[in-house]
Amino acid sequence: MGISVTGVKPGNTTVTINSKTSPNISKKVPVTVKSRNLLAYGPASANALTVTVAQDGSLDFDSGTESVPLYKGVRWELDVPEGIVGVPLILSYTGDVPGTLVIGLYANGNSLGGVYQGKNNTAVTIPKGTTRVELRILRGGVTAGSVSGNLKIQLELGNTAHDWMRPDNTSLRGGGSELTNLWPEHQARTSFGITLTPLGNGEYKLAGTCSQSFNIETTRELEAGTYLAPQCQIDSYATYVEIQDSTGKTLWRGYQRDTEIAIPKARTYKFRIRFSPGKTVDATFTPRLYKLD
Repeated sequence: MGISVTGVKPGNTTVTINSKTSPNISKKVPVTVKSRNLLAYGPASANALTVTVAQDGSLDFDSGTESVPLYKGVRWELDVPEGIVGVPLILSYTGDVPGTLVIGLYANGNSLGGVYQGKNNTAVTIPKGTTRVELRILRGGVTAGSVSGNLKIQLELGNTAHDWMRPDNTSLRGGGSELTNLWPEHQARTSFGITLTPLGNGEYKLAGTCSQSFNIETTRELEAGTYLAPQCQIDSYATYVEIQDSTGKTLWRGYQRDTEIAIPKARTYKFRIRFSPGKTVDATFTPRLYKLD
């Protein structure tokens, strides 16, 4: 004979078991009902973004009038819950924060998947050997500006997202975080009247008048997944950055708006700065590429 107990809401209670054959015999069994929401989080403040826990256990975000730096934000390092490694999970959210936020789950520093405006209910799997799981929330979108609003974020077992439930732990202290810029490094050089100077942290200075068409090119292997290339304006159609695959097909040019790029399999890609003849350029720019999932 088995006993099945279904919890209505998280918390501690007791279940009383009475004997049908011996009415005077009963047993009280302590029961802990846990939330279906496997996440843990709490207050955090970094990169101009302040996060507090609302009364219902959801997260309030506020940067005041200050703009949160692109693809920087906050993170929480979680214990790896028992019984969820290698099984289907789903990450979801409800709410709306003016200024695009990307909610990502990471295992040992590697992206498992994310949700953001226009993408929700993402299936994820925590691989075997994972020792560290992180929840990261970062600002995306070059025009996002300040951030203010509320989000209800949930990670649960299975393939279907259910109504949001408050996590068991909403007092876990968070810290600062940022996505890694995967745009490969360009070396300092002077060619055909143009001088390229690295300024550090992925920023470059271009100066000079171009005497002929040419490219400054480097390569990098990308894993399969979804990437985001934020707009990188240099000089519109005259001087711009771009990403090409091994066949020479252009995936994105810097004067385009923020663009998601689907990489179906790992391969080497070309990262270029392109110049047109007769054009004078004096600009600083930071080309970026981020892996979303």
